[in-house]
Formats: sequence, structure tokens, C-alpha cells
Amino acid sequence: MITSTFRVWCVALSLCLVAAVMTSAAAEDKKTIADKVYSTAQADRGEARFKASCSSCHSTNSFSGGAFAEKWSGQTLSEVFDFISNAMPENDPGSLKREDYVNVIAYMLKINNLPAGDADLPTESAGLKSIQIDPK
Repeated sequence: MITSTFRVWCVALSLCLVAAVMTSAAAEDKKTIADKVYSTAQADRGEARFKASCSSCHSTNSFSGGAFAEKWSGQTLSEVFDFISNAMPENDPGSLKREDYVNVIAYMLKINNLPAGDADLPTESAGLKSIQIDPK
């Protein structure tokens, strides 16, 4: 006969195992900007959009090297997206398509010499939240 204490321990152990599996799966979904999270084609589209919509006010120096790392280190690409889509272009904030903003972010990664991969950056918030800005 199984005692109630034994049952409680079995339930507690089961819950711990489920939590460990979920934590492990969440950790595997997390990426950094160094994990080839954008494609070269996407960065090229972002460069074209940057030249058309951003370069009249910004140079690439504002988004590369130490300036980029200092401003965004420890945050996610979702936070970068939220900032630029709510504030840019300065004369008409939020006027670009979601895809255009994400393409510009891909271009920022390219000018920071981060490696390109085979897939585009995701355009949905959840996908961008899973990519940490860790320039190391």
C-alpha cells in the first residue's frame, strides 16, 4: 500500500522534472545576435531601406561598433524593434512596414560584423524576444 507521504513525494518529483524540461527547452530557444540570426539577403533589403529612410539623419557609425554594443547590450532584438518602430523615421514614426524595421535591424547586425545565416530574422515579437544582444 502506498502512503500519502510517498504520493506527495512522487508528485513533487514529477513537478520538478517537468519544470527542468521546460527550463531546458526555453534555454534552447534563446539565441544571441552572434548565432547567425539574419540572412545576407535580409540585410541587403535593410541596407536599401536604411538608405531610403534613415541615412538622411543617421550614419552607419551610429549603429556599429561600440555605439551599438553600449546602447543595446543585454537587451533583446524585440526592444530594438520597439524603439525604432515607435520613434523612426523621425518625421513619421511607425510609418514603415514591420518587415522593413526588421530588415533594418538585420542590416545593423551586418554592419556590426555579426555572421549571417540561412534564415531571415523573425518579424513577430516572440521571435525577436528570443534573441539576446550579447556582442561577445
